[in-house]
Amino acid sequence: MIRVHGYLGEITAAMRDDVAASQLVVGGKRHLDALDVPEERRQVLGLIGPAIERIQTLDADARVTVVASGDPLFFGVVRRMRQAGLKPEVVTAPSSLQAAFAAIALPWDDAQLVSSHTGGIESAIRLAKVHPKVGVLTAPKKGLPELVEGLAGLGRHYVVAERIGEPGQRIRVLDEDAARSVVDAEDLSSPYVVLVLAHHPDSPEAIGISPELVGDVNTPAPGDPQPGSDTNPDGSDRAPIIGQIVNTDAAIAHAQAIDKALGTETKKYPGPATAGLVEAWGQCDLIVSHLALGATTRIIAPLLASKKTDPGVVVVDEAGRFAIPLVGGHVGGANDLARRISEALGGVAVVSTATDSLGVPALDQLGWAYEGDVAAVTGAIIAGRPVAVVREQPWPLPPLPANVSQGAENPAAQIVVSDRVAEAALKGLPELPSVVLHPRSLVVGMGCNSGTDVDHLAALLDDVLAEAGLAPGSVSALLSHEVKSGELGLIKLAHRLGVEYRTYPAEVLAAQDAPNPSATVAREVGTASVSEASVLAERAELIVTKHKTSEATCAVGRIPARGHLAVVGLGPGARDLLAPRAVKAIQDATFVAGYAPYVRQIRDLVRSGAEILATKMGTEEERTEAAIAAARKGNNVAFVCGGDPAIYAMASPTLEMGTDGIDVEIVPGITAELAISAILGAPLGHDHATISLSDLHTDWNLILKRVRAAAEGDLVTTFYNPRSRTRVHQLPDALAIMAEHRPPETPVAMVSHAERRQQEVVMSTLAEFRPEWVGMTAMVVVGSSTTKFVTSGDGRQMMVTPRDYHWMDGAISAHKQKNYSHRDLPRADDASYHGQRKARQDASDEAGNVIEENQKG
Repeated sequence: MIRVHGYLGEITAAMRDDVAASQLVVGGKRHLDALDVPEERRQVLGLIGPAIERIQTLDADARVTVVASGDPLFFGVVRRMRQAGLKPEVVTAPSSLQAAFAAIALPWDDAQLVSSHTGGIESAIRLAKVHPKVGVLTAPKKGLPELVEGLAGLGRHYVVAERIGEPGQRIRVLDEDAARSVVDAEDLSSPYVVLVLAHHPDSPEAIGISPELVGDVNTPAPGDPQPGSDTNPDGSDRAPIIGQIVNTDAAIAHAQAIDKALGTETKKYPGPATAGLVEAWGQCDLIVSHLALGATTRIIAPLLASKKTDPGVVVVDEAGRFAIPLVGGHVGGANDLARRISEALGGVAVVSTATDSLGVPALDQLGWAYEGDVAAVTGAIIAGRPVAVVREQPWPLPPLPANVSQGAENPAAQIVVSDRVAEAALKGLPELPSVVLHPRSLVVGMGCNSGTDVDHLAALLDDVLAEAGLAPGSVSALLSHEVKSGELGLIKLAHRLGVEYRTYPAEVLAAQDAPNPSATVAREVGTASVSEASVLAERAELIVTKHKTSEATCAVGRIPARGHLAVVGLGPGARDLLAPRAVKAIQDATFVAGYAPYVRQIRDLVRSGAEILATKMGTEEERTEAAIAAARKGNNVAFVCGGDPAIYAMASPTLEMGTDGIDVEIVPGITAELAISAILGAPLGHDHATISLSDLHTDWNLILKRVRAAAEGDLVTTFYNPRSRTRVHQLPDALAIMAEHRPPETPVAMVSHAERRQQEVVMSTLAEFRPEWVGMTAMVVVGSSTTKFVTSGDGRQMMVTPRDYHWMDGAISAHKQKNYSHRDLPRADDASYHGQRKARQDASDEAGNVIEENQKG
């Protein structure tokens, strides 16, 4: 039996009885000391994970007592225990927040409650800017100092409840100046909680009114303090929280359609719209308002603080025809959400931000951290004034308008691309309105002692980066030894930075030529270096050598700047069959190359300022070299080709030509074979082969060998490049080979200009098909011996090769054939199986000996 007792300063008789009868007692050290629990029966409660693991090792009938601070059901241990499969009994106690409100006799049913243990303090700050009553469970470096700093100038009152329920309890009500004095004097005793109030707790305004929903409040009155300070965005990699304000049946229906399109369950706020919007403002990253545009504007106007911290808001009209980003278009993500909503509802996204309207890339939406005056620099770009670009390394940028260039004369503003902090990056440059973009170019290697706290690791990293003048926003990965793959402090640090955490095995790290090896480290983990070696293993330049504390080491490397070459498949030609990833690669490119008809196909997607190279047939080598050369200069390159780039297209020659020093991405497209298969029905429903009949670069005898193999194997066969003005014998020769192994009625089809306006489809048989029907833009499909023609409901003839599923029982192929499922097949025991395998091997060896003897003879 497991019993969890809440504890708020009082040890009950029932708790003592349970502790005395338990084989294991879990709790904080001060709880266990107060209960006189012997060392062998105690488990100090830091992280709950180790305690759960120990409980799970006990017998099912063992008695366990867990003593948890406050209410164990409120941001407490019970959730984790239940998730681990444990089912405890719970004896609750008041939470420390509940006790804090009780200490000042203030109702708390209209309060928002936040735990900084499970996340950052940023959520509490954001809530307290718009909500008049917020309770905060604090944690180290996530408490009163951070709240006072984040809410500076808003005139908030702070109720600080220290060691509540214990003999040293202290309750203080502080205004902003008094709270700052307490912070400066470091006069705080842990543990403590903080209530952040818009009004003094003794005032009538602080009492509030009975809410319809827990946590609801009225919109702040015009005379109330309003949000006004900027804070940095969360920066975590969690999925955004989306809320929807729904108070009509139509709004609920639209909200459900949006959920389906987004693939997520958004948070719904029914009931009074004013209360719902205010609550959502404090809880969500993005808000969908199903109210009128004017009503939404009036409600959120008092809540606006900064585009860096305000949630993005999209307004959807009653008919679902329009999705309008109201605030937070770029930084808040509202523009993107509006586009996704319009697709879900079949409506229109009304995006009015200047950069989107003019097709100019938004500097704060490049996926890089940034510093500086984005508004002023963007204004200069939009106005057409010269803007200088300074790149410390050839990091690829998106296409920029003609007035933005590295050689701009008399610039009105500047864009600096650097992984150094703005102060260092701008030193020596003209004093102009500036934006410093921080590419993700740095990697951090760290080693540490087991159990090192994340705050210690973060402080070390901050110090190392600050000393080197490097921007934290340029860190792209955290690296370490594989023995640290589960090190909680490093995992939390990576999560805090919003980067990937990767580890290397000892042998890889030991192979690196690290400048500061350690014999002690080598004895412990099999490599003389962790921090420096992991940076070098990432093929990064070591720019900051090992710095260390008593608990950890840290080194920093720079990934060499590399251009990006995307070989992009455009599919068969229809725009709706062009993949979104391909569209993005084209729009992000500063250099676009390809065969002229393919470039014309996507010319409207190429952004202004991008360089275009469109060449004629037969110049494949020229445009491949040009694409690679452009990437080596630090460009984002889109090298476009029809169909899929890896099937008879440009991916193969690009990689063969050599792409050292650049990043290469192959963006798949729908190859012509798949497109014509869909047009014809399902001719590729079973095993099939794809063969090009072009002998310009492949010996014809080799092609014939492959055709014979496909014919003998009874494979459905698709012929690429079947015929041209000069290559006229190849297709008849190939069909003749097929006719040797297939019946005359075998279906054969030709599709020309697949998925284009000029599309032509011819279906015939092997006996009747005429090669002269085929031109340069066509492909030919020859069926197998089981391929059939069927008719669809509209009378259209379609081609299908049966998959031979056992449950079909010949329904399509018009003949009966027994198909066995795997469970019906005879099974052999291990001895029989290995005996059969040995017999086959002996027979193979004997045959080989015979061949060898014959060759000798």
